[in-house]
Amino acid sequence: MGEAAPLVNALHPSVVDRIDPQFAEIYNKYQAPRLRADQVTYEEYNADRSKYTFDIVPGPYPEVGRVQIYQIPVTEPAGSIAVQVFWPSEAAIAKGGFATKDGKLPAHVDYHGGGFVIGSLKSDESWCRQACEAVGCIVLNVDYRLAPEFPHPVPLMDSWAALKWAFANADELGIDTSRISVGGLSAGGQISAALSIMARDDPSLPPLVLQILIVPCVDTRFIPLEGSCDPSVPYESYIKNEFAPCLPLNRLRWFYRLWLGTDMERRQKLAADFKASPILAASHANLAPASLHIAGVDTLTSEGIAYHEVLTKAGTPSTLKIYEGCGHPFGHWDGELEKAKEFVQDTFVAMRKAYAV
Repeated sequence: MGEAAPLVNALHPSVVDRIDPQFAEIYNKYQAPRLRADQVTYEEYNADRSKYTFDIVPGPYPEVGRVQIYQIPVTEPAGSIAVQVFWPSEAAIAKGGFATKDGKLPAHVDYHGGGFVIGSLKSDESWCRQACEAVGCIVLNVDYRLAPEFPHPVPLMDSWAALKWAFANADELGIDTSRISVGGLSAGGQISAALSIMARDDPSLPPLVLQILIVPCVDTRFIPLEGSCDPSVPYESYIKNEFAPCLPLNRLRWFYRLWLGTDMERRQKLAADFKASPILAASHANLAPASLHIAGVDTLTSEGIAYHEVLTKAGTPSTLKIYEGCGHPFGHWDGELEKAKEFVQDTFVAMRKAYAV
């Protein structure tokens, strides 16, 4: 037998001793042999985006009661986006026990990850289907527009339009507006954190009941255009996990360059606003309760912990769980990774608790 081909992205010596053995096994099997989008030119990535789209080892795709895709209008700039809506089966509704007397159900609005550059409705479909049937709620999967064609704040404003659409069309969709939650992974977590602030400050909307923040980026001030981070940055994981699997600093820089641009004066202005850096909001009080799920070996580990502490200090209920030994996209690996399966169940527990109020 010939020798095995070398791994393109073998685990870096600085993190290898801290990686969960099963995560390492799956990473070496599926991810290490592949180039990431940040390792090729943008032109090469753009020619075949699917080749570089996501680090996914997805879990089940259960049947649900019904699925429909709506094209909804967005205005900043004008256009439309797709929102995929999942309704649970009658059996799931009965088991969940969350239907009102008139048959309305709680709803979760999901925003996929991908650094605001990568991702689609397919990214979170497995989780959306599982949540819909396991919890017995409606799930909306939002296909916001992506950078660099639609840089910040377009993805956020598209997502805001989708959330307001869910409220405005609640009767048609069968949604109980007193029990709507938001959530997402990575960029989707950033979007969900910012939307939770925007929703709190909009008196026309009922309060959200939960924000599920999965490996979120919440502070965009300190990622350089080139090179390593300044050692004085307030987030240890930028330094300690610079060479983390799946989202090393180089990939984070690549996403931020496309999402926030390369004009440093403009970028610093954007980063100082909560719409790009939710941790900088003027107040974190009276926000929807948060459920934070953080990877232990991730450039963003410290940001997630810091956001939990900021929320708690402001009096907003927040729970934090760190999945030690896991890299950034671990939540998408529930087809094989035991800690990802645990994470999926943890999100369902948080949703059930929120919807029972």
